[in-house]
Amino acid sequence: MLYKISVIIPAYNAEKFLAETLTSVFNQTYSNIEVIVVNDGSTDQTESLLFNIQKREPRLKFVSQQNQGISSARNAGIANAQGEYITFIDSDDKWDVTFLAKMVERQQQTNANIIYAGNSDWSSQGIKPRFSDFRENANLVGYLSQKALLHVGCLFIRKQFLDYHQVSFNTELKTGEDIVFICTLFCFSDAYSVPEYLYYYNHRDDSVMHRPWTKNDYLNDLAAWQRLENIINDSYQQPDRLEAISLIESKIVYYKLRLLWILLLAGKTKELNQLLDDGFLVYKTETLSLIPTKYAGIRRKIIESQSKLLWSLTRLIHRKKVNLV
Repeated sequence: MLYKISVIIPAYNAEKFLAETLTSVFNQTYSNIEVIVVNDGSTDQTESLLFNIQKREPRLKFVSQQNQGISSARNAGIANAQGEYITFIDSDDKWDVTFLAKMVERQQQTNANIIYAGNSDWSSQGIKPRFSDFRENANLVGYLSQKALLHVGCLFIRKQFLDYHQVSFNTELKTGEDIVFICTLFCFSDAYSVPEYLYYYNHRDDSVMHRPWTKNDYLNDLAAWQRLENIINDSYQQPDRLEAISLIESKIVYYKLRLLWILLLAGKTKELNQLLDDGFLVYKTETLSLIPTKYAGIRRKIIESQSKLLWSLTRLIHRKKVNLV
């Protein structure tokens, strides 16, 4: 059976990479697709590029909207999708030519709501797979414990399942929206895997994720994990529920400690003291065993000491430049 697949591509000022991404999609060995590019208020030649490609490629559709962010663009793609299955690819990434064919084959073998493959970082240094054990149960715990890493573009999702559970990208989140989306899916269903690294993530040094972060960037990232904690508490009812809750709690503590440590090294002690005085760092002792030792141990103790002398000595010892703007 030839399922129709909706491929959703959010695009913002993507003229430099989009043509190569679309080539990797249109060259798939599985051809029954519609490609929905959501032009998210681009100010470059993205729209003109799409008009030109559409003249020779009838499977391409595109929607233009004012700039509202990647979550809104992906949601617009979902709303316009006519396929039985949905998948995503970012406007500067690529797929292996067999990606869709192998996803369809695995879905037909399993009748699963979600299929996933692995992804590789693709840069000028070459291609490096991001480790996955390609599990087919306990997917949420596998993702949270970083034993089954994947990009949102590695997913192949039954649209009826997505609509039934009303899963979409949270437009209020500034970062981490893809993590929340993936984990929300895994709250409602396990996934079957294609145990190959078929998605190529363009690891660009000039991307938003690789620029220096502000304090608000770190807080926005933390907000995504806290939102996910609420979703897991409300929606995840599998036998490993307590393990999933422990993992998400430990991640939140880790990201709080990471921010506090960066503030310390950046010399922003007033802000650091204010967060500590406001009860920002609250945790269960048992969660410390699940976070990196250097944060659970000496760094946590230095932070919690609120000692001006110890903090000053720490900044002298750690002379590495801190990227906090």
